Amino acid sequence: MKKEIFLKQFPKEAEYEASRLYNSFESAKEYGVISYTEEFFTPNFWKRLTRKIEGIEVATSGGFKGSDRRQVAFIPREYIEYIKSDKDFEGVLKEDTENYMESNYSFLEFPYRFLKIQINSKFKEYSHRDFLGSLMGLNIKRELMGDLVMEEGIGYIPVSEKIKEIILNNLSQIGKAQCLVSEIKGNDKIPDYKYDDKIITVSSKRLDSIVSAITGLSRTKVVEPIERGKVLVDYAEEKEKSKNLEIGSLITIRGYGKFKLFSDKGETKKGKERLLVKKYV
Repeated sequence: MKKEIFLKQFPKEAEYEASRLYNSFESAKEYGVISYTEEFFTPNFWKRLTRKIEGIEVATSGGFKGSDRRQVAFIPREYIEYIKSDKDFEGVLKEDTENYMESNYSFLEFPYRFLKIQINSKFKEYSHRDFLGSLMGLNIKRELMGDLVMEEGIGYIPVSEKIKEIILNNLSQIGKAQCLVSEIKGNDKIPDYKYDDKIITVSSKRLDSIVSAITGLSRTKVVEPIERGKVLVDYAEEKEKSKNLEIGSLITIRGYGKFKLFSDKGETKKGKERLLVKKYV
């Protein structure tokens, strides 16, 4: 596939990131080896990729089940055929809306490592923003880190192998609290995402209708924040209020939080749609 055709799948403003994806694809195709991205890509990138591109399989992983930010692997057909000849080969999970393209290839070794960040503070509860802010304070690019999940005041995050040592050796505090950073190995426990569930009723899956139902604001009042870029869909600004969303879409509403459009729950007697929305906590 020519580069210009590949890049057409992505918005013009995302050309740099899309070019990095293409370089990995091209390496797999030219050299016949598995090519991984060091960067973690948000859903507005990996959702645009097909399962297979010119005989090259595409798989993604971000450490957590249903990860938002994921590294991408491009796998040549001949490599898969060789692996399949092994009697211990494990295949791929079927795609579904929730875990689109998430890999279960047993032989893949994505280049990330999980870190666990613990703090010792009796006086203040530190937030997701505090943890991420301290990590970014090390002058590390956000795209080299995956999703940050909090559980009982402890932060868990997959990071590119190339920055693992930087964090282990230099992250000493979160805010004003001292912290301890360690690498998670083997069968160490990794938490799942935490959500608050909410059923909403909408006339359609239009963006303005869904944002209105989530926030409790009228459809008229949600138009302004949408047009001002305060609403993101799959991590990209979406200013078209009439855009129809798909199940699995991530909706970030500044001032309200991040939500996943999780599943259909049928219709009301009046023909409106009932949707399960999960808010990240």
